Amino acid sequence: GDYTKINNLVHIAHNNKIGQNVVITAHVNISGSNIIEDYVWISPNASIKGWIKIGEGAVIGMSAVVLKDIPAGETWVGNPAKKLER
Repeated sequence: GDYTKINNLVHIAHNNKIGQNVVITAHVNISGSNIIEDYVWISPNASIKGWIKIGEGAVIGMSAVVLKDIPAGETWVGNPAKKLER
């Protein structure tokens, strides 16, 4: 998407759809067939398994391992990734 930024040493596999104003930082691994909506931030060393939808404005924490869909506007961290409660 427009204005999306992809840092170095990032692997993006086949058939991914990446929205606008997404930031994908260094060392991120994105498996195939994901949908990453607009304004998502993916922190360093995060891994996203295939067939996942990441909602608009979501934040993926450093080294998070995403195994299921992430709703819009939520922050998920850890291995496996879980919602960060405030």
